Amino acid sequence: MKRIFLMLLVLVVGMIAFGSVIVVYAHTPHVATVMPTPTSLPLNNWVDRQATVEPQIRSSVISQGNADLPEVALTFDDGPSPLFTPQILAILQKYNVHATFFTVGENVQNYPDLVQQEQSAGNVVANHSWNHPDLTTLANTDIQTQLSNTSNVIQQAAGTPPTFFRPPYGAIDGKVLAQAKALGLTPVLWSVDTEDWQLPGSPAIVNTALSQTANGSIVLMHDSGGNRSQTVAALPMIIEGLQQRGYQLVTIQQLYNHMPLVGSTSTTTAA
Repeated sequence: MKRIFLMLLVLVVGMIAFGSVIVVYAHTPHVATVMPTPTSLPLNNWVDRQATVEPQIRSSVISQGNADLPEVALTFDDGPSPLFTPQILAILQKYNVHATFFTVGENVQNYPDLVQQEQSAGNVVANHSWNHPDLTTLANTDIQTQLSNTSNVIQQAAGTPPTFFRPPYGAIDGKVLAQAKALGLTPVLWSVDTEDWQLPGSPAIVNTALSQTANGSIVLMHDSGGNRSQTVAALPMIIEGLQQRGYQLVTIQQLYNHMPLVGSTSTTTAA
């Protein structure tokens, strides 16, 4: 009987203790650790915190600039060409604007003086592979050779290595992206294709450029790879038309510098 009494006593004490734990738990507010927002921190502390946080990664592939800024980047592929590149450079200089030239390694090797002129005039010289293959069809080592050899000849001609790269035909996949990243190259596509390579006529090239361009647009044209006389004829009207609409013409580097740090990776490619 005594033993039963002791067991009952232990049980009652345990229930009281358990109940007190439940009460304490039930009435103790749940406190979450909340990081201060920028507005709740002194400015100097927030700046220090930003400096120690790992930078947020930009889009892996650029095809559009900042949609909130009236900036447009004119880009030219496949050069340099001894016939058309000097004409395009002269037009850019006349209007005091700059562009980005995605150059082919073989042409850079043949015409290094033109690359030097592009660079010295304030334009950006970028990588467009060695001889314009579809890089997605190549092995990793061949992709690396295409890009590294082109970067090397650009550096020899321009004095600085390129930091941007445009895959021929806009063809890019994971292995191409990985090789570009390993070489310090940021892939750049486009948002407006003038289709000047189809020789649609200068008015059509101008109409496409002006009607499809918006804030942050990257406009694709060519200064080599065929007859580019229509592109040369269209360029002054494109520049004037964009400027009249309030756009500032910038290089890809400038466009990149003004992009938001947070962005979605572009999945759109063009042929």
